[in-house]
Amino acid sequence: MYSNIFRNFIMPAYEKIRCKNLLHFLDAYESRLTWSKEQLQAYQLQQLKSLLHHAYNNTSYYKDAWAAAGITDIDDIQSLADFEKLPVVTKDDIRNHYQDFISTKHANNIKKSTGGSTGQPFHFELDLESNTRREAVMWRGYGWLGAGLGQKTLYLWGADLGQPSRFKTIKNALYHGFYNRKMLNSFEMNKQNMVDYIDSINSYKPIAFVSYVNPLYELARYIIDHKIKVHQPKTMLTGAEPLHQFQREVIEQAFNCSVYDTFGCREFMLMSAECREHKSLHINCDHLVVETVNEEFDTVKNESGDLLITDLHNYGFPLIRYVNGDRATLVEEPCPCGNPLPIMKSVDGRKLDIIKTPTGGSIPGELFPHLFKEYKGIIKFQIKQTVINALDIFIITNDQFTEDDKQNIREEINKYSKMSLQLNFHFVDEIPLTAAGKHRVTICEI
Repeated sequence: MYSNIFRNFIMPAYEKIRCKNLLHFLDAYESRLTWSKEQLQAYQLQQLKSLLHHAYNNTSYYKDAWAAAGITDIDDIQSLADFEKLPVVTKDDIRNHYQDFISTKHANNIKKSTGGSTGQPFHFELDLESNTRREAVMWRGYGWLGAGLGQKTLYLWGADLGQPSRFKTIKNALYHGFYNRKMLNSFEMNKQNMVDYIDSINSYKPIAFVSYVNPLYELARYIIDHKIKVHQPKTMLTGAEPLHQFQREVIEQAFNCSVYDTFGCREFMLMSAECREHKSLHINCDHLVVETVNEEFDTVKNESGDLLITDLHNYGFPLIRYVNGDRATLVEEPCPCGNPLPIMKSVDGRKLDIIKTPTGGSIPGELFPHLFKEYKGIIKFQIKQTVINALDIFIITNDQFTEDDKQNIREEINKYSKMSLQLNFHFVDEIPLTAAGKHRVTICEI
């Protein structure tokens, strides 16, 4: 009941006071779910052409970069095939030419930062309308999964760092209460206080549950191991980290509820979200242009590639063919669920998560979750590569782990590395999370 009242009465009144138009954009994005594939493609190209003209005329970076690539008339870009001729943009390009990316027509951008998987801070900007639009796109994706505006939702998510003031604590509580949600700090959760988190879930009784993958997986394991009865939400959404199939199965067992994956990054917020029927990740192509390319930056389909993202509506700080560091597999087949948005078949981890071998080969990061889930003696693991000829394998084990397990793991990895990697096992009590509270399965520093 609250979600209907919130959407139709409370939020419209709030937006009049704040001069915000989230609902306007959300209605428009939701209406496009009834469009055909051809209508979406035409709309995307129209928005793309407008963005390119703006970037060419109002930022010094793109005009110069495109001229250097031999493109002096932006009207020559008449299709996505033409668009693929434009040079890519990297984080280093933005760091080295930051001011040149800022639109001359947008003096009041919102400044954002992300720590990045390398630990090197990355800064970018959004214009006000772009920020509202990406909120609307997020609510659309969450909405088709049952966690939309005003739904009673519990978030197991990262919290602001540092000790908040009493005023900020009260302000945050009112803000989240307004949206009908409760926040639990995933950074502070550990084995000693997991019962308190479970008590909060049982007390709040959320309809929807949104969480980082790893803390939710750890909580689910604790629930199963201790045979604890926990409230069953109607839907569960994960994000911020790759969701592996073995993690999905454990979470669904613990909460007796279907789990749906979402994919995004701080630069663009939600890029894709699964549908309920077939769990295909649907790409927000009416808000973004999402491409995959190989090492030579040639477009690829039906195979894993590096993601290039273009935000169609961030006019304040255009990100066009931006290499965000993630990898995914895009396919052109439609989804039987009826959602017309195109499909991202899989999220394949970050490019940095690929392990390299001295022979010039590579091992995808996905290998390790599939391998280590077979061993009941392994509680948690992390693979780290700092030199080309060796891997450090950090493992938290229980009493079921044996020397035979260790040898079997060594043999399995050696099959993929062609015996070219030295494998160093480290048995530890804790594997630290990133500064953003996430667990990285593989880390390649070369």
